[in-house]
Amino acid sequence: MLFKFGERTHLEEFRKGILHMNPQRYFSKLENDCVRTDRFEGFDQIHQPKDVTSLRITDKATGTEIMIGPEGLAGPLAIDFSKRSYNLFCMYSITSLTISDPLVDRRNLKFGDAFVAVHNARKFTDRVHAAIKSAGLGGESDLVEYYNAEKHSGDVGPFRKPSIFDYQREYRIAVYPGSADPIRLNVGSLNDITTSILSLIDINSLVKFTLARP
Repeated sequence: MLFKFGERTHLEEFRKGILHMNPQRYFSKLENDCVRTDRFEGFDQIHQPKDVTSLRITDKATGTEIMIGPEGLAGPLAIDFSKRSYNLFCMYSITSLTISDPLVDRRNLKFGDAFVAVHNARKFTDRVHAAIKSAGLGGESDLVEYYNAEKHSGDVGPFRKPSIFDYQREYRIAVYPGSADPIRLNVGSLNDITTSILSLIDINSLVKFTLARP
């Protein structure tokens, strides 16, 4: 099941079918926003200092070279190969039920004052991908995989985030080629497959699951 958290005015647009998609690097540059700022957002790979043999810096003017070993690195080395830029639309997902209280981590309440539930995720993603194709864009959508930022070395990209954000249970829609400005993707009215706009602070009392007995 998919949810969109945000301000009521933005969710009114969402139910009309307008997906406001920010550039991927937007999320790495947010100041004073601990729930969305990710310094590795927009990079293709990160490498832990222990996995870096050396880093060489060359001064072209003088020909001087400086070699930096792993002990000289203050943290993971982030690499951008400029493979592809994306604009993103982010949602909250529930894909499995665990015995936890609350069902939705309260840290997500910082995303706004309201939420909308998408009660037919298949129809939603079908409409999104049809709209992406109609707009002449490429696109992908998937659940975000969370990694240990203190241990992981290797690929990251738009569908991987540090595990400090795992409470967000994020589902992402990524379109490319990306734009430095937000992209407004029109997928058509979503009124038939979404709930009305509800109070986010009440989400844990409003969302209940009943499991069928065998």
